[in-house]
Amino acid sequence: MREGQSKVIHRADYQPPAFWIDTVELVFDLDPAKTRVLNRMRLRRNPDVVPQALRLDGEELNLARVLVGGQGTSFKMEEGQLVLENLPDGNEPFELEIFTTCAPAKNTKLMGLYVSNDSFFTQCEAEGFRRITYFLDRPDVMASYTVTLRADRQRYPVLLSNGNLVDQGELEDGRHFAKWVDPFRKPSYLFALVAGQLVCREQRIASRNGKDHLLQVYVRPGDLDKTEHAMNSLMASVAWDEARFGLPLDLERFMIVATSDFNMGAMENKGLNV
Repeated sequence: MREGQSKVIHRADYQPPAFWIDTVELVFDLDPAKTRVLNRMRLRRNPDVVPQALRLDGEELNLARVLVGGQGTSFKMEEGQLVLENLPDGNEPFELEIFTTCAPAKNTKLMGLYVSNDSFFTQCEAEGFRRITYFLDRPDVMASYTVTLRADRQRYPVLLSNGNLVDQGELEDGRHFAKWVDPFRKPSYLFALVAGQLVCREQRIASRNGKDHLLQVYVRPGDLDKTEHAMNSLMASVAWDEARFGLPLDLERFMIVATSDFNMGAMENKGLNV
């Protein structure tokens, strides 16, 4: 295959994954030159598949450490994948921790985690998540996510990810953190992260079941007066989903980030459209 040539994947070649990922806990120490990522996953073998090695996708990552059940383990790199063979037998879940670093400022492919105009963005559809951490980066592997973002407060005062904001606060050396929890399973291509200098228009709404929800439209400073139509459209869409399909918002908030720095035009990530 020539360099740069796309690999053709046929539907007839589909094979179910050998492992399922139930939960994912990601911790990001955001820095344009060197972002540290801790990926703590809870996995289990797929009982419908013959036992085999775990093969995780990854691209342009610097691997620092791999732990299984809190202990170091052997691994190898094979055809761009992280291969783990010495894993627990049976169908009981086990914990896998992967420590990596990446360089978002040098990510000129603009897939995965990248920096544009001193802000962090992600683009994970279709196979960008593997540029953030080693993972089963395929749409039939769905997990719930807990994400903690850490960064310099002055440069990156807004830290966003999918789900509900459950904690935030100050750290040492002028840094701060935000912790997001999305309890609903999603594929890796719907993961999102945004960090930077942003302002937002907010609107609280109530669903028919009486729950309150927060709608937010984030933009660059100076563009706030351009967000009224976006907010009205979002409110109308949320109301229509509930009236037409009986589907209220499942998260406590829904966010839109609108900026000229994003590379895909639009990406409908879970709870955080960019």
